[in-house]
Amino acid sequence: MTKLLQFIGGFILSFLLIVGLFTGIIWYTKEYTVPLPPGVNIDSLLAAGVIPDSLKIFDKERYLLAKQKEQMEKDKEELALKEQEVTQRKAALDDIRTQISQATAEQDSISNLRYKEQAQLIENMKPVDAAPFMDKLSDFAAAKILMNMRKREAGRVMNRMNQDKLAKVSQLMTLLKE
Repeated sequence: MTKLLQFIGGFILSFLLIVGLFTGIIWYTKEYTVPLPPGVNIDSLLAAGVIPDSLKIFDKERYLLAKQKEQMEKDKEELALKEQEVTQRKAALDDIRTQISQATAEQDSISNLRYKEQAQLIENMKPVDAAPFMDKLSDFAAAKILMNMRKREAGRVMNRMNQDKLAKVSQLMTLLKE
């Protein structure tokens, strides 16, 4: 009986040694990180790229979501700055448009004054002398001058003008009156 107990004791002891050996091999080959001391900030470790084994999957997701939220906030700020820049540029464009329209109105009034002065000069000329001068002008200028002349004088000058030129100028005059 003692031999049987010795055999069983030896068997159990050898079994425990074998199990302990395999357990030690498994624990030795497994990558193991030491649990974090209580004062370590997990976010700073994650930012550095160190992900401890003791960190839960939810903490990893929380960190990634926080990073995405920060990126979205940065994008919102950039978008707000760009929208502000667009509104400033629109305001500047509107100012430029009003300045251009004012300048165009002033230019039109100056041009009308010049056409009126030229019309007065041509009215004082003889129609025989004024007609060749009007034939040399552009169609638009001739139409504007004739529109600023007195009707009787304009008719006399038009009577002496080249017929092709007169047709173009009269068409322009009807378009300008509308």
